[in-house]
Amino acid sequence: MVTVHADEHVLAALSDDVGGLWCRNVAVLESPPDAITFLQDFVRPNVPCIIKNAIPSSGATCPLTLNLDEIIDHVGEDATITVDVTPDGHGDCIRRVSEANNDDSKQGQLRMFVKPNEKRMGIGKFRDILRRGQGGNNCDKINADKAVNTPKNDYLEIFPLNRHHSNYADEVHSSEGEGMFLDGARNPPVVYYSRQNDCLRTEVAKLFSTQLFPDTFPFAEQAFGTGPPDAVNLWIGNEKSVSSMHKDHYENLFYVCSGQKEFILCPPADVVFLHEGEFSSGTFCPVRDNASRGESDEQTHLASHWTVVADDGNEGGLDETSEVKTRWIEPDIKKHMENPSTSEFPLLSKAHPIKVLVSEGEMLYIPSLWFHRVTQTCETVGVNYWFDMKFDSPHWCYFNFLQRMKGESRELNPS
Repeated sequence: MVTVHADEHVLAALSDDVGGLWCRNVAVLESPPDAITFLQDFVRPNVPCIIKNAIPSSGATCPLTLNLDEIIDHVGEDATITVDVTPDGHGDCIRRVSEANNDDSKQGQLRMFVKPNEKRMGIGKFRDILRRGQGGNNCDKINADKAVNTPKNDYLEIFPLNRHHSNYADEVHSSEGEGMFLDGARNPPVVYYSRQNDCLRTEVAKLFSTQLFPDTFPFAEQAFGTGPPDAVNLWIGNEKSVSSMHKDHYENLFYVCSGQKEFILCPPADVVFLHEGEFSSGTFCPVRDNASRGESDEQTHLASHWTVVADDGNEGGLDETSEVKTRWIEPDIKKHMENPSTSEFPLLSKAHPIKVLVSEGEMLYIPSLWFHRVTQTCETVGVNYWFDMKFDSPHWCYFNFLQRMKGESRELNPS
């Protein structure tokens, strides 16, 4: 069996080529291009761009804008949605957890892919929780230069891990953590609407039926050549929520209806440098605290804490053979951009992160397999269209090769 090793000089040459030949300033188009121009200038070279005026407002020449209050006017505040809930806005990411009942805090820690808790609630209640402590919609305070939810410490807060899935499974869907959603809660959660399952055409189909949004973008559909969009998704969150660095096997058109999105993009070739690994996975679970001395039932109801429940690949008890594994990128690329360090993740210095701010009325094209970390600078509503990518292409074969090779390259010592 032949094993491919990439030495430091080869990796440096790859990084130089990607930076010099592939990465470029993100172009801004004042209007949607025709299909041929879009194909030649952006799809074929696999580079992002911003497109203005992609969705016109009904009966007007200005682009469509839509905020959360206007969405609720269309669908009603009792419309039920499925919301991602976390203690700090960081879900679907690698973070440290601690083994329960382990006296040695360092030895009892491990890195894990932790998913958000999912909770069904009315969209009106979602708005109330989202704006708690904000004094309303904070979009009039947009500051593109302010820091948005980047942990000040080296690591996110560490939460306890519970491997006894059967003991906690029911609590994820019970009222154990209901108190954290009430006014006066001691540990108020962070909520984010980010279903990624064609939710605009399913869970909030009433909004899509208003015909505010197009069924497709003809110029893009023709350029991609893979048919109509596979999914159309609605996203609602604020600066507290972060989608960690990841890639999609889709051509992605992301339109900002209100507020402002912050994207950090990396080209597919950076897969060698991003320190992707395989991790056990789990899910956040809110658990009601036990009553403290002198506290009333009402006071106790407002107190709750979080635990991480290990995902079980089998029904019943969890053991090593039934652990669910997920491949994910471990470091936070934004933290590295703000404070470069080569100690723990040495290959990050060879990556090519590009920060892009997308404001309301603008649409970002994220080519297939481009890595992206996403957050908001204020309360933001967005809609994205996923078109299937072409797998029968050199682009996919090249990426797949690099993804397999990185297992060798990440072990290198740059010295």
